[in-house]
Amino acid sequence: MFAGAHIVETQTPSLHDNMTNDEIELRDFEQYFPHAPTALCIKECARLSALRQFDCQGPILDVGCGDGLFARIAFEGREIWGIDIDAYESRWAQASRAYSQIILGDITRAKLPEQFFETCIANCSLEHVPNIDGALATIHHSLKPGGRAYLFVPQRDWAENMWVLQALRKVGASGLSRTLQERLDHLFHHSHLYDEAGWREVMNRTPFEIERFDPVLSSATTIAFEMFLLPSTLGWANKRMTTRWTNFPGLRRRSAKAAFKWTQLALTLAGDTKKTAEFLIVLRRKS
Repeated sequence: MFAGAHIVETQTPSLHDNMTNDEIELRDFEQYFPHAPTALCIKECARLSALRQFDCQGPILDVGCGDGLFARIAFEGREIWGIDIDAYESRWAQASRAYSQIILGDITRAKLPEQFFETCIANCSLEHVPNIDGALATIHHSLKPGGRAYLFVPQRDWAENMWVLQALRKVGASGLSRTLQERLDHLFHHSHLYDEAGWREVMNRTPFEIERFDPVLSSATTIAFEMFLLPSTLGWANKRMTTRWTNFPGLRRRSAKAAFKWTQLALTLAGDTKKTAEFLIVLRRKS
């Protein structure tokens, strides 16, 4: 199903073998790494850890469900519906067997059952939707009274802690640093990027009650993402050619523990545990 374009990190680091980082758990990494590039794996596993503090009851709506891997790990055993605008991703989501229903469509126009879902998860998907107000209106319509939406969204300046951009600013090339950051946001198709005040303004336009607004994902995860970004471009290229991130999940599965230790080393070297990368916004539909 999901598979591996390249095999990386096959040696176990001899240094810091016993180090741990609470943002990423081995159990998640071992499931994610066979099917995703290391850079993406770091971000997704950190989000899984952040989400685990909440009791997400089914039925669950997964907005921008992608290939279904995140939901399969996060919500095993619960009724999940997925929606994605990308036909290729919807096919992988169907193949994942994570969902009881898959909807191919635009969340701003989708006809979802009214007051049906207990939970909605939007895992870094809403920032890509130009009509974000329409997306939030659809989500509100589909949630039961008292139901909750868990939204991972990027902080406006999520990339400024990357070492390359920091180095450019230190040598007086702030303009080039800003340009590279803008190119990254364009590469990742970010239609919406706000600071806390900006995201609160978006959410305050909705009928939802903001229940929590938590900074999540440390600067260290951004730097570790940066460290593995170049080798992970092979996975991005493979996805463009084959619609999958990786081609040999079995081989990657055998190297997952070693890759996890390299990832922990990268997080340790990055060091900065301040939560600067994303927000986890919890919205509640009023009764």
